[in-house]
Parts: sequence; C-alpha cells; structure tokens
Amino acid sequence: MRSRALCSALSPSELTALNNASRFRTFTEGQTIVTEGDPSIIANIASGICIEKKAMADGREQIVSVLFPADFISGELDGVSDTTVQAVSDVKLCYHDRAGFQRLLGEHAGLQRAYLAHARHELANAREWMLLLGQKTAEERVATFLLRLATRYTDAGCRHYPLETAVDGMVFEIPITRAQIASYTGLTIETVSRKFRTLSDQGAIALDGTRAVRITNVARLRLLSE
Repeated sequence: MRSRALCSALSPSELTALNNASRFRTFTEGQTIVTEGDPSIIANIASGICIEKKAMADGREQIVSVLFPADFISGELDGVSDTTVQAVSDVKLCYHDRAGFQRLLGEHAGLQRAYLAHARHELANAREWMLLLGQKTAEERVATFLLRLATRYTDAGCRHYPLETAVDGMVFEIPITRAQIASYTGLTIETVSRKFRTLSDQGAIALDGTRAVRITNVARLRLLSE
C-alpha cells in the first residue's frame, strides 16, 4: 500500500505531518462506512475491499466503483459524500482528519500534487467505465470487469503475482456477488452468469464455485474484452 497510496508522493516531513492527523478504523464485511448525503470522509484503504454505490429515487442502486488497498475515499473536502461506501470484506482504513487534511493541503505542495493526481486518476477511470457501459457488449463488459479485477489484485501486491498485469494461471476471488456485478456492469444477473459460462467455454477462464476465477488464457480474455 505504501508505494501506491496518496502518501507515496510525500516527503518524510510531509508524511509525518499526515500521520499525526490520521488514525486507523476497522469495519466488518457488509458494514457501511459512509452513506450518500452524509458528511464526507477522507481515508485510504489499508486492507480489504469496498464498493461505492449511488441510490436512485425508486430505491435501485448502481455500483460505481470497486476499491482496493491504497485507494482513496473522499467526497467534497468541505461537503457531503456523493456515494455510499460499503465494506465487502473486513476493511481497515487510515482516516485523515478533514480539517487537518485541508490545512496540510495548503502547507505541503507534495500532498497537493498527490491529491490532484488522485482526482485525475478517478476521472480517467470514470471515462473508461462510461465507454464500457455505453458501447461494449455484455461479453466485453464481463471480460473487462474480470481483467480490471485481476489487474487490481496484482497492483495491490498479491504475493503470488507481483506483476502490473494479469497472467495465465492467476487465481483470484471475486469480492462482490453476481447481483453486484450486474449492477456494476449494467447487466442482469442472468446475463452475468451466462457470460461467465461463455468465457469459460471459450477457454479464457475457469470457474471454481461462485467466487474463485482462474485465468487460463489472458490473451484470449483481453481479446474478448475488446
């Protein structure tokens, strides 16, 4: 996490100042960390996986992102959270005091640059996912989801696969349910399950139960995602 989180761009003195304004909090699987419309929080994920989701007026929910260790949780620095963040595993967060964080932003150029880089990265992710939802087929969406998930696991430092990309033979757990995958990819649960089987039949992945996935041919999976 240290090499990828917001604090990775800080000098030792800036890191000390940030640590002095931070504390750790833990959440159990299924627990809501912050609710849409509540005062925003500022935190890095130290361990575990979260989802961000938005609610519609009729009660439906749309998952907008899956967050891994080193990812940053924040809304408006002086406003409210625009998403609900929920733990999908046991989660440990490094919480930053909001007033202290704003003060540090004004005092430390390194933290300003890191925070801006985070915002640019989030914008790029949002644009990429807009392309997926607007143009890709159901099969391409599910293949892209699996590739992104595998890459995030390697980015997060999986000890067996410390690479910057997915690899043949890689095994990982899908951290969310089929219903949540459907929400994230804009598909139905039945379509998600059917496309998982299709990707398996085409030799790109192998399924072990409902959560474990093994990439059997990463080149084929990448081709199917495009």
